[in-house]
Amino acid sequence: MKRFDWIFKNFAWLLVVIIFLAWFWYLFENGFVGNDTSFIFQFVVAIMSTGLIAIVTMFMFQFQSQIESRKENNAKIFEKKIEFYNRAVDSLDEIFAAGLGDKTSHQLLFLVSKAILVASPDAADKFAKLYFSIQDNENISKCYGDFLRAARTDLDLVDQISDGTADSFDPILDRLEKSIKQESRHLRYWSDEEKINIIKEYDKLKAGKGSWLQNEHGLYYSQIATWRKQLSEQI
Repeated sequence: MKRFDWIFKNFAWLLVVIIFLAWFWYLFENGFVGNDTSFIFQFVVAIMSTGLIAIVTMFMFQFQSQIESRKENNAKIFEKKIEFYNRAVDSLDEIFAAGLGDKTSHQLLFLVSKAILVASPDAADKFAKLYFSIQDNENISKCYGDFLRAARTDLDLVDQISDGTADSFDPILDRLEKSIKQESRHLRYWSDEEKINIIKEYDKLKAGKGSWLQNEHGLYYSQIATWRKQLSEQI
């Protein structure tokens, strides 16, 4: 609808210019305006020049407004994309830090839905594949790397932040994939009930809490702290 309005508006201006030029051509061709030294001729030329300048100025102003509007929209889109990708990475960080649970699984699912609205089609597809890989605990590191590359390309298309140097990130991403592969080996699903029970047992202990966590469940203090935040309304 907006595109139709833009085409109609520009067509209307073009029609005005054509009618404007045709009218003066008709006057000159049919002798309604005198010779080039007459007052009427000079007056008509002045009016014609003023009209043409006004029309050209209007076209330039409209074109400049469209450029500024496009830049403003791109800036807003870029901010939304950055916000989404940061939130996605934060959610993944929480999952790798404290394991996959009811809440984190739910949050990640709806982040996939938001990706369809905010990210590029390729980045949204890669994020959806990452979601399923986490659920199945298969090929997580590769899917994670693919998502980051797609996200980087998406941001470059909007703002050219890499300025043609996106390939320089490949070695970093390769090393990151190896680290994620090691992290994902310890990734497992913890239900809210399991988390609550472990926290209760943990709180009952007077000493040796760290070794108990590690030996019994393969967990760390930081994971318990994260669980407390996630389950603050249930504990």
